[in-house]
Amino acid sequence: MTKTISVNNQQIIITKIGTTDYVAVKPICEAIGVSYPRQFKKLKESTIIGSTVAEKAIVASDGNTRKMIVIPLRYVFGWLFTINENKVDPSIKDQVINYKRQCYDALFDTFTSRSKILKERTEYQIEIDKLEASLEEDERYKKIKELKSNIKNASQRLNNIDKEQINAQYDIFQGQQ
Repeated sequence: MTKTISVNNQQIIITKIGTTDYVAVKPICEAIGVSYPRQFKKLKESTIIGSTVAEKAIVASDGNTRKMIVIPLRYVFGWLFTINENKVDPSIKDQVINYKRQCYDALFDTFTSRSKILKERTEYQIEIDKLEASLEEDERYKKIKELKSNIKNASQRLNNIDKEQINAQYDIFQGQQ
């Protein structure tokens, strides 16, 4: 199954090598009208992406296999984010600007939403801790804690029985070999 990404309405082939998806750099440069030699140099000089740049034999858009400079798919979107919108083909400058705005929005949402949710979760935990502290002397709360402890103990005993059964079955099969 061939996977692709669309760059300026051109389909760029994604090649899986091992467990990593790779994308050729040159077809993307051609699709957006930037200098391939300049982008290749920029990628190689990158502290983060530079170590991932490789030459791999992949299927080109014409269906032939040839060696091409590739980077992992996971880095393509960050690389595209660094491309100067004033250096792209003028016909897609607005698309590049829109893409970069989306990247800024995604970064903002990722960092601010996560920290907001972490703060919210911490506030909930503080509230729970206060309520539990105020209930510690309540007999019903003590009973709930005792029952939860009993459930945990029963679960541990069940796990031990399961392990014993598995080991017994394993021993039976070991004896047959």
